[in-house]
Amino acid sequence: MIRLCINTQTPPIHPNPRVHARPGAIWRLGRDYVPNVGGVVPMMRALLRASLGRWVARSPRWVALGAPGLPEEVRTDEGYLLETFELDPRAAAAYRRFKEAIWRSFHSPTVNEFPLAEYPAFVEYNYRAAARLVRRAEEYDLFYVHDFQQLLVGGMVGSAAPALLRWHIPVELGGYPEPVRRFLIKAMEGFDAVVVSTRTSLEELLHVGFHGRAFQIYPYLDPRTQTRPTAGAIAAFRERLDIPPEAPIVLSVGRMDPVKRQDLLLEAFATVRRRRPDARLVLAGGGSFSTRDLGAPDGASKATVWRTALERQVRELRLGDRVRFTDLISDAELQTAYGAASLFVHPAPWEGFGLVAVEAWLHGLPVIVSRGAGVAELVEDDVNGFAVPPGSAPALARRMLRLLDHPDAAERMGEVGRLTARRCDVARAAPRLREIFEHTIQLYEWRGVRAPTAGPDPFLDDRPGRRAGGAR
Repeated sequence: MIRLCINTQTPPIHPNPRVHARPGAIWRLGRDYVPNVGGVVPMMRALLRASLGRWVARSPRWVALGAPGLPEEVRTDEGYLLETFELDPRAAAAYRRFKEAIWRSFHSPTVNEFPLAEYPAFVEYNYRAAARLVRRAEEYDLFYVHDFQQLLVGGMVGSAAPALLRWHIPVELGGYPEPVRRFLIKAMEGFDAVVVSTRTSLEELLHVGFHGRAFQIYPYLDPRTQTRPTAGAIAAFRERLDIPPEAPIVLSVGRMDPVKRQDLLLEAFATVRRRRPDARLVLAGGGSFSTRDLGAPDGASKATVWRTALERQVRELRLGDRVRFTDLISDAELQTAYGAASLFVHPAPWEGFGLVAVEAWLHGLPVIVSRGAGVAELVEDDVNGFAVPPGSAPALARRMLRLLDHPDAAERMGEVGRLTARRCDVARAAPRLREIFEHTIQLYEWRGVRAPTAGPDPFLDDRPGRRAGGAR
């Protein structure tokens, strides 16, 4: 059994403000808390459900940045212990500004930012996270660290314990100045291994001179969490949003953030509406944990600022009676939205992957994504959906109209999509991750920690001199 410690920026849970659990009591899902949204948290919850008590020891620890209403330690009924820490408000604001700049850089080939003024806060955040891990190095066999926010943690942990980095955003290093690119690569090499989401990202990592151990595993989810809504639930959803029963729904799911480019989708939908006035566009999603206190000087969050801009665009395009915003919705409501939709669009020009497209496939929807989204590696045009040029509103409009005008073909593509989604099933990813975990741990046998042998070393593929592993 692997004693696992997880490290993410975002805490996996959001407290229910109406319930106050007793100190020391086990927090219960649905009563005391709801899961946080976003790709990292659902992936890790799926992995824990698939592995706890099988090959991951019970009661793993999850270390994350604190949030309002969260005590420093929380034991959940999902089987893990959550440990949180805080930054002082000034450091937290500077860290988030730095993190947002890096985020924008990786999601736009033309924007490359590295704001030195806020970099000390980024270092402080990584130090605080690493310190929490290192002091428990003897208690755990592996630190599983997630995404670019924890980029420095691997080097800070050093040889105290095995550390594996899961990189979720696009790997796009070519546009940075050489010193920044070298810094990013060396920081990633501070980990014992790195797992990226797509083959394109793996190839880019090797191309820019990464010399560590690297693997590719598609992001995953538990398909059992995607339930088919009832006809009554769909009817109620349409009624709540004032959408006629017969109107086809174009659905897009993503937080309110400029990087998601809902504005591009609105521009494309204005063209669609001229030919298909019966269609409705539903934009589902709200703000995020890490950006809710950023944005306008008056204190409005980034999500609020972006939502206001989108609403203004809706008015300018005269789409007011055809576009609906849902704000942040529950998992059950999201399942209903998928069930009510005719097709799914993910307009973000650049995306590490895009698990929402996989969710849409599991509900039998054809998908339209940008070729700059990682999930486009799984999209076959006219088979399970369409991949369009990044940032092209005309291309989005053409593909939406094709699916709306040919509902039988759209339904067939959605059914193929159900099969494609199997490639992102946690049941497929978990055995591969187990191999990587175990062989990473075996590098540290000198510490007296041994992992069960998982077969051939996944660090070595069949090409001489290459230290990289692909997905299975």
